Amino acid sequence: MMKLRSIDRRAVLRAMCLSSFCATAALAGQSASSLTDAGMPANCANFAAKVSSSEGNFGSDNQYGCLGAFQFCPGTFERYYNGSAQSFLNDPSAQVASWTKYEQDSWGQAQKNRLTSLVGQQVCSGGQCATIDQSAILMACQFGCGSKGKLANYAASGDCNARNVKDGNGVSVCSYLIRGAGYDASCFTGQPTTACVQGPSGPGDFPTSTGVAANPPTAGSANVIVGSKDV
Repeated sequence: MMKLRSIDRRAVLRAMCLSSFCATAALAGQSASSLTDAGMPANCANFAAKVSSSEGNFGSDNQYGCLGAFQFCPGTFERYYNGSAQSFLNDPSAQVASWTKYEQDSWGQAQKNRLTSLVGQQVCSGGQCATIDQSAILMACQFGCGSKGKLANYAASGDCNARNVKDGNGVSVCSYLIRGAGYDASCFTGQPTTACVQGPSGPGDFPTSTGVAANPPTAGSANVIVGSKDV
């Protein structure tokens, strides 16, 4: 059997874990604030929390030896941390630093294999659509960023339903592209974020929490004023 590279081995172990419903899944997820406290830059903490939500807590381990909030599995763990498993579990800052380096390497591999050419394209799967951005690529790299991996297969075919873009459980890499889209991942890519963050700028953009129906904006604050005869 050919020896897997550490990054690819992590993807294989993840698939094994998902197929057996790992106990860590029920306990998964560090909050953005806890990750920031451990050294994650605040602008990237929401993306990190999104990844952690399906991985684990700082103290999580599983039957495959995968550790921590981002489930570093054997092979990958030794590559990114020089110490014991227990010291890693006891050190949230080390976990954040290791995962940051892992994500930076994943982005570099995605660039090398031209997977970042997907940025800006739309992907639709399972009744949902998203515009692929940096965070989408990094989330999908959990399937591996290799030149013959699931993400590379999707980049070549554009078919979310193709057999070679799905893992052993039938989960398409496209679902991870969609799940990961819309976050700031610039801490890992070293590039300006491509995430679209919208804020209220006019009557059509007011958040629902303001109760627009009961408290409509004044005519002077509106970008477009529509008269009764214009409707």
